[in-house]
Amino acid sequence: MENIKDILKDKQQLPQPTKYKWQEQALEIISFLKDGNDYKSSIFKACRDNPNLAQRAVNDCKELNKLYAKYFLKIISKKV
Repeated sequence: MENIKDILKDKQQLPQPTKYKWQEQALEIISFLKDGNDYKSSIFKACRDNPNLAQRAVNDCKELNKLYAKYFLKIISKKV
């Protein structure tokens, strides 16, 4: 029989699922961009308001090799 501490430890390590697809997209963008954690709320808002535009902005960042959140947000603000 397993120890109760082991059972609780395993249960706590499970990641919390995201509720919406745009949340998962925002988390991927945040982890992709070098300074994504500094602009977390702005990236979440951009993905919530227009997920397709956010994906195009990430693709532009990848193509130009500008992996910074400021450039991502600059593209978002120009296209809105």
